[in-house]
Amino acid sequence: MAFNAQWTPGPNAVAGMHINGSRMPPVGLVVYLDPDSLAILPPTDPMEWPGFVRLLHQLSDGCQDMAAFLENGAERTCPPG
Repeated sequence: MAFNAQWTPGPNAVAGMHINGSRMPPVGLVVYLDPDSLAILPPTDPMEWPGFVRLLHQLSDGCQDMAAFLENGAERTCPPG
């Protein structure tokens, strides 16, 4: 299932790993967007976890790149609109 979505986080948005207790998969990445939330859960089959780990690293890298871009004055490099 594929979908596209766009949210603008509110002032109380946070993100982090959430432990699901004894359920499988045991953890998930949760982004509380204030007021909406998004959970990214690993596949239930541990054999698929290496590919999911690769995706998590790509998400991390993309987040770091975006943060650095915004911190370094993106308004000077992007056209308005």
